[in-house]
Amino acid sequence: MTAPLSRVTVLAQTATMFKGSATASRSRQAFANGRIIEGARQIVQQEGVLTLWRGNLCTCVHRFPFTGINFLVVQAVKQAFPSLEHGPVWGAFVPGAAAGCAAVMVCYPLEVVRTRLMTHSGPGDNRGWLVSLQRLARTEGAIGMYRGVGLALVMTAPQVSISFGVYDHLKDRIGTFGAGGISGVVGSMVTFPLDVLRRRLQVMGMDASVPKRTCWHEAADLWRCEGPRGFVRGLGPEVIKVFPTLAITFSAFEYLRQYESIFRGRILQH
Repeated sequence: MTAPLSRVTVLAQTATMFKGSATASRSRQAFANGRIIEGARQIVQQEGVLTLWRGNLCTCVHRFPFTGINFLVVQAVKQAFPSLEHGPVWGAFVPGAAAGCAAVMVCYPLEVVRTRLMTHSGPGDNRGWLVSLQRLARTEGAIGMYRGVGLALVMTAPQVSISFGVYDHLKDRIGTFGAGGISGVVGSMVTFPLDVLRRRLQVMGMDASVPKRTCWHEAADLWRCEGPRGFVRGLGPEVIKVFPTLAITFSAFEYLRQYESIFRGRILQH
């Protein structure tokens, strides 16, 4: 449902890196100039409407273990350290931070492949996510597969911890759906400048015209060329995407947890 918004966000975040590329398209030029709606229209005209879902299968493959690890680690940390929920305020954010770090380390190569599939411009990139992952491992090795992972850890730990912390604070006040959506928006908005840098690091190496820089050099160049606006590229579609995504995710989690409790209770009765 939100896959087109995901691709639009990634293209908006990375488009200015391909300005000098021989593969630069009208859609990339539009995204580079901040015209997101025009960029999406150009994608539909030049590549076809279905390409708005490019990279979506890889997203699904990535999200299944990523989300599962997050919830698993959060529950494990809460059970192992129950005092966190009743101690200082920062204690509520520890389980989410640990979960985010664990999920990133396990799933990061898929994240790189997903970003590169989404930023591919032009019709008919028929490579599947598995072929792309194998090609990345073969041509760039572990360096390419984990390019930008340090920044991803710095970004994901607070993002996930904020999301779970805000959710736990709000769920009894406004309900699961609203609390999940708001928690996702808050977490994304706080960490979005780091997300922009992470995406830009991930596409380095996929095109010969894209310069390879360190995180600090890329941040300095982005600030010099675009100022603070460069660090919020694509924030609009990201916020629109993340509210329903996290609202549904948390609602599904609570439903499954209740179902598990009922099922476990019936087993114990027998």
